[in-house]
Order: sequence, then C-alpha cells, then structure tokens
Amino acid sequence: MQIFDPQTFRQFLGQPTCYRNHVWGIEQRFVVSGASLAKYERLLRDSIYSHHSSFDFSDEIIEVGYPLTAQAMRQRNSGTPADDRTQMGNLGEVIGTEFARAFLEFETTLAFPKRLNANIDQPMKGADIIGLRDNNRPAELLIGEAKSYKQFDKHSIEEAYNYLVDLQTRAASRMLRFMKEALHLQEKKQQRANVDRHMAQSVPRHYLIVSITQSAPVAPFDIIAQQFAQVQLPFLVAVHIQICDLKGRTTKGKLEESESWLSKLFAP
Repeated sequence: MQIFDPQTFRQFLGQPTCYRNHVWGIEQRFVVSGASLAKYERLLRDSIYSHHSSFDFSDEIIEVGYPLTAQAMRQRNSGTPADDRTQMGNLGEVIGTEFARAFLEFETTLAFPKRLNANIDQPMKGADIIGLRDNNRPAELLIGEAKSYKQFDKHSIEEAYNYLVDLQTRAASRMLRFMKEALHLQEKKQQRANVDRHMAQSVPRHYLIVSITQSAPVAPFDIIAQQFAQVQLPFLVAVHIQICDLKGRTTKGKLEESESWLSKLFAP
C-alpha cells in the first residue's frame, strides 16, 4: 500500500490560503482542489484503510499472482465503516491525525484506535486526535477534535471547543491508556516508554480543532473568541480544510450530488 508520509501529506494540502495569529491561538485554512484529490486519491484511500486495518500485504499477494485473493483478504480485514455519517466523521479524524503529524510534528500514529473498534459503523469515544513528541524532544501532549460535514456549521466548532475544555481536566494517563495497551499488544517497548513519560499531569498540552467541509465559510473560527473569553485553551491551533468535491463531482460547471466519492475512499 501507498500511504501518506509527512511530505506527501503537505503536498496534498498545499500552502495555507490563510494563516492568522489570534489572541486565542493560530488559524490556518487550506483548499484541496479537485485536481489535488485526483492526484492523491490512491494515497488518501490507502491511508484511510491503514488507519482502520493492519492488513498491508495485498500488494505482495498480487505480485505473486493472486489478485483475487488479495482483494478478498483486503476486504475481509478492512474494518472500514459502510455508514455514510461514520465515513464522514472518520475522514475528518484521519486527515486531522495526518495534519498533526505532518504540520505540527506530533507522533499521532503510534497506535491506530480504529483498528480495535468493536462496532465499525459507530464512531469511537474519546479524543479524535492524540499526539506525543518523539523521544528526542521534551514531552508535550496534543489533543484534538475533528469535525467533517458537507456544509459548515459554526456550532460544530463550538462543540469541538467545549469538548476540548472538558478533556482539559482529564488525567493524561486516562487518555493514553488505550494507546499504551495497543502498543503492548504489538510488543513496542520503546514506544510504550514514550507514552509513559507523557502521562504526567505536568506535561504541557496543545490543542487542535480540524474542520473539513465542502463549503467555504468566511470566518470559520470567529466563535472561538467568545469561548476563549470564558475558558482558555492554551496552544490552540484551529484548521479549516475545504475539500471542493467532498460529496459530489463537478461536471460542466455544475456540482452533481453523489455519495460515490466518499464511499469509494472507504471501499476495501
């Protein structure tokens, strides 16, 4: 499989169309064009699959002459949801996780929670995005929320901010326990040790809100200023990503409604 690394993900998003410093933190905006979607569709699709499944031998099976077996095994082990709303939410979480890794330099893919989801068509509970610094840097924890809809709604940003405020009071050990157990199952001792040093309550916390929509809001994060005046989140980055063909394709200048593109991304 071909999946995103930090460099290819930065190329996929391109340069920010907006970068602003606010009293509450940093705002960034990106636009993913239809051309960029077409160019990076395979990487995006395989990256989504990788977040949901640890099966990554389909290419090798194809190379030895068994393409139908590879497809059957890939589908059987996919773990990707069929529910449209869950697909939309998971798309936001995958892109948010890759953004934090590529742009904020947090390790967000030490463990893949969706691979252990007991009900794949229901969203998982807890923080959408959790990131750690690598072993060569002082410990810092990233906690993020992702919101993905066709049309932008400022209430989703309000909801994300309020949830991060709630997580602000929770012990780091509680949020990282799942990650540590997943790494234990994989016998990754060094990575588990890195999780341990991030469990202290004194570890600085960064916060991330990622909003993904097909529409282009004029001021997506204005509501944060009101919330920040009541309860402050330190080190907050708010990112809006407009994906132009999120739920449809443009044909002769007209956007045609279609679920096929999103479903295609999640198809095994």
